[in-house]
Amino acid sequence: MILALCGTSEGRELVEKLLEKKLEVIATVTTTYGGQLLKKGFQVEVLEEKLDKDKMKELIEKKNIQQVVDITHPYAENISRLAMEVCREKKLFYFRYERPETQCYEEEGKKLYWANDFYHAANVAKDFEGKIFLTIGSNQLPIFTKEIEVNKLVARVLPLSSVIKGCEDQGFTPDNLIAMKGPFNKELNKQMFKAYEAAVVVTKDSGKAGGTEEKIAAAKELNIPVILVKKPSIAYGEVDHDIDALVNKITSIYSK
Repeated sequence: MILALCGTSEGRELVEKLLEKKLEVIATVTTTYGGQLLKKGFQVEVLEEKLDKDKMKELIEKKNIQQVVDITHPYAENISRLAMEVCREKKLFYFRYERPETQCYEEEGKKLYWANDFYHAANVAKDFEGKIFLTIGSNQLPIFTKEIEVNKLVARVLPLSSVIKGCEDQGFTPDNLIAMKGPFNKELNKQMFKAYEAAVVVTKDSGKAGGTEEKIAAAKELNIPVILVKKPSIAYGEVDHDIDALVNKITSIYSK
């Protein structure tokens, strides 16, 4: 059995390709919405919960997991570190898929500022006059609301009731909360940045699949600075950037 730790749009593609190879797969996600996306169109067992070490070890033993493939979001570092630790202890194969990096960055210090993490990004952003447009998801918003008055922030988040409720609890209102599912093209990003009078855009280095290039291109045309949060530095070991190549690698080992 293969355990697929999903959390990105590529997760469904990976699971589908593994199933096409007639491999046994169980997938995990952290939200009901993520589970619905994975189950759409084919039958696969999906667990919708956050795994701690004990739960992951129990799942591995119960389902006789032999391989773990980590296709979680680049910024979901805790689950990746946990999976690698458990795989070392259990002597299981661990595979990591990473999105190809974005290739449209400007030289740092002109219109693009690198932040080491979200705390660094919040400290850089708070020095800008005007609205701070956040395209970082909802989980990291408390870092920014702690450093910056919420009425100075504009947050673009997933249109899920739980996410919206969490934003409202932090003081966001319809005036500075955009609930839409991305990724967005350059023109739509431009319209949003203009409509909300963004003075700076804060985003993650989520690669092409995460729409990073379109955000940076839109901000560049509007002459708006971008604060780009670096990916966490994790020693994954061997990393694959091509899903088909990864599936072939997993298949070759699984069939032995």
